[in-house]
This record gives sequence, structure tokens and C-alpha cells, in this order.
Amino acid sequence: MMDDMVGLAAVSLLGVLEQAYFSLQVIYARRKFSVSPPRTSGPPEFDRVFRAQANCAEYFPIFITVLWTSGVFFSPGLSSVCGLLYLYGRFRYFCGYSQSAQGRGNMSIIRDTRQNRLNIRFLRHTHTSNLSNI
Repeated sequence: MMDDMVGLAAVSLLGVLEQAYFSLQVIYARRKFSVSPPRTSGPPEFDRVFRAQANCAEYFPIFITVLWTSGVFFSPGLSSVCGLLYLYGRFRYFCGYSQSAQGRGNMSIIRDTRQNRLNIRFLRHTHTSNLSNI
């Protein structure tokens, strides 16, 4: 059982490191554009980096919850792979949004589709497991 969870733990740790990277980018942007805390707005270049980081941080708790729930109740391997795809999509989103607001492209559509597939698989598995217990 513990061997199965190594992939989930690795993806979780990678996600935390990604969030730290995004936060560091906000710190660098604050210094570059002279936006001192607690201000959250400044030049458009800073605003894009700040919003990209905030957008990614808003979805992180949902990502971790779905990753572990689907990994424990469905498939740790598949959940880990989907988690890696999600993190890659988030990185692309952050880089694109930081460059220009239009640069975020269709990443949100890709992310939402993957997240919904994970949710549907989890719900199907949970639903069929609950029916067999009745």
C-alpha cells in the first residue's frame, strides 16, 4: 500500500515546489517593478504575474484533495500521471499569463477537462463501490 502512495507524494511535493516557484516570481516582480507589500497592484506586468500566481494558488487545495482522493480510492498510478499533467498545464498557464493575459490561451480549458475527468472517475468508482455494499 505504501509503495503505491510514493507517486502521489512525489506529485504533491512537486506541486508544493511549483507553488513556491510561482511565489518567488511574485517577489522578483515586486522588486523589479517597485511594488512593496501589502500592495497588490502596480504596472500591468506586475499585475499579470501576481494574478497568475493567485489563480494557481486558488486551485491548489482542490488539486491536492482530488489527487489524493482519486489516488486512494481509484488508481494511484493514473492519479499521479494526471497530477503531473495538471502541474505541467499550470506551469504553462503561469508562464503564458505572466507574458500577456491572452497568453493563458486554452490552458484553463485543458485543466478543467482533466480535473473533471478525475472527478467523474472518482465519483463513478465511489458510486459503484457504495452500491456493492448495499
